[in-house]
Amino acid sequence: MASTPGSSGVSVDRDSSGFERAAASWCSRGFFAAAPVYPILDAEVFGDRDPGPALRALGSAGIRIVQLRGKGLAAGAFAAWVSAGVRGAAGCGVHLVVNDRADVAFLSGADGVHLGQDDLSARAARRLLGRAAVIGISTHTRAEVELAKREPADYLAVGPVFDTATKADSAPVVSLSGVREARGLYRGPLIAIGGISRTRIRSALAAGADAAAVISAVSGVSPRDIGDRARALLAAAGSRPKTG
Repeated sequence: MASTPGSSGVSVDRDSSGFERAAASWCSRGFFAAAPVYPILDAEVFGDRDPGPALRALGSAGIRIVQLRGKGLAAGAFAAWVSAGVRGAAGCGVHLVVNDRADVAFLSGADGVHLGQDDLSARAARRLLGRAAVIGISTHTRAEVELAKREPADYLAVGPVFDTATKADSAPVVSLSGVREARGLYRGPLIAIGGISRTRIRSALAAGADAAAVISAVSGVSPRDIGDRARALLAAAGSRPKTG
C-alpha cells in the first residue's frame, strides 16, 4: 500500500475499506528494533509519586516508549498523573502512550493511546486524537488480530504470551506459537506482552515480536532501580536488526 508524507511528519495510507489511517513517522518496526523493551508503569504502584523521575531514568537507560496505566483510578486522578508524566518526560526522548483512555491521552497531551478489546474503537480514537497520534490495540486470538489489522492502528500487541500476575482478568495464554501466528498475519509493529522477563524476552523476539511490553520486570522502588532493570532487559534482548 503506497503512502505519502503528511504535512506534520506522518505517513498516510488507506485500509481495504478506504478509511484513512495515519502513523507518526517514528512508530515503525525499525523504531522498536532499536529499543525492543516497552515498559508499562502503573499509577496504582506510584501512588502520589510523580512519574517524571522514573520516566527520565527510563529514557537515560535507552527506553523510547512507555505506557502509563491506571485501571483502578478515577478519570480525574489518572489524568492528573499522566499529565505529570508528560511534563516530567519532556525532552528525555520517551514517547508516552496512555492505557485504555483516549480522553486522558487527549487532555494530557500524550503521544497516543493503547486500546483493549472493550475500549473505544481505534477509529473513534483516531477521530479524537488526530492523525499524528499513535494507537495500539491489544489482541489475544487470531480473529482479533484479523480484525485489528483493518483498524487505523499503528501497532498491535499480542498476549499474554506467558502466565502473568499483573492483570487479574487476563485472557488465556497464547504462548510463543501465538506470537508466531500473529507475526504471520500482521506486517506492522508487533508487541509481545504477558509474563515476559529477562530470561524470556529473547524467545518472544525470536518468535516474531518487534518488542516486549513489561510491567513486573521494570518495577522498582526508585527511579534508579527502574532504570537499571530496563538496562538489563535491553541487554538481555540483544542487538536487533533494523527491519524498517
